[in-house]
Amino acid sequence: MQLTELAHHLHLSLPTLDADFSDVAPLHGSGGEDLSFITERKWLDKVLAGSVRAAAYLVPAELAEPLQQAQIAHLVTATPAWHIATTGVLLGRHTLNVLGIHPSASIDPSAQLAPGVCVAAKAVIEAQVVIGADSVIHAGAVIQQGVHIGARCIIGSNSVIGFDGFGYEYAQGRHQKIPHLGTVIIEDDVEIGANSTIDRARFGATRIGSGTKIDNLVQIAHNVEIGRHCLIVAQVGIAGSCRIEDGAILAGQAGLVPHVTIGRGARVGAATGVAGSVPAGSTWSGWYGQAHRDNMSQLAAVRALPAFIKKVQAFMKKWEEKDQQPG
Repeated sequence: MQLTELAHHLHLSLPTLDADFSDVAPLHGSGGEDLSFITERKWLDKVLAGSVRAAAYLVPAELAEPLQQAQIAHLVTATPAWHIATTGVLLGRHTLNVLGIHPSASIDPSAQLAPGVCVAAKAVIEAQVVIGADSVIHAGAVIQQGVHIGARCIIGSNSVIGFDGFGYEYAQGRHQKIPHLGTVIIEDDVEIGANSTIDRARFGATRIGSGTKIDNLVQIAHNVEIGRHCLIVAQVGIAGSCRIEDGAILAGQAGLVPHVTIGRGARVGAATGVAGSVPAGSTWSGWYGQAHRDNMSQLAAVRALPAFIKKVQAFMKKWEEKDQQPG
């Protein structure tokens, strides 16, 4: 493919210097027949130094001028990482596809599947489930009774949507199971990775807003409400009745206690334990989550402790030696 041809496909401005390429590749490992991409200045410097050299590059506007001056072929795009993957598809690279409904899938007769729904091998879709158009259910996924899934959703392999939440009441000398009578509602354009679980509500619905993306190995408990266009990264655990507002990001292994709210556009760092609500637009981190700036200040202070202790010990030694001198 030629770079000018790709510009037409991606609706980008035409390059001033054309180039031919036959594959896509990351910067390190790319060769003279590859299209690669640059997202940071440090990688641009390597290209300009000649330590790596592809046939052409996708770059954001702020990194384009040095390539232009060096007469290196490139296309300007605000989303290089996305467009490099799109180019791979155009070149025939294989993606993870599910076509039609596999004969080994178990689908209850009462389930409603809109046109274009694809269901892979060994997936289970139980009674009264509703799935919107062009959604994809991957191998081994289980969609349990009464769950509603919107259009163009992706449910990863071995994920379970709609199992009972973790709810018990200690009575008559043992933990009594509380029946969960609600459901799960997943809105349009949601993606859920492999081996994730979303529990049904005790009453009402556990809800995932449109455009939200959920990684592998995520646990979302009963009656959680997640807004639109959120990012939930691997191994996050969200306890019951939490509210995640639009555009929030939970990094890997973050854990939320019940009933907290993560405000609109807030960010929670990796492995952060959240025991209180996070204000909109803020960034929290650390094991007992707090404002990221405060957490970093405390970590810096902890790291300085060994040197501080040595200074205190040296001072005390001098003080004791002085105290032992006669007179």
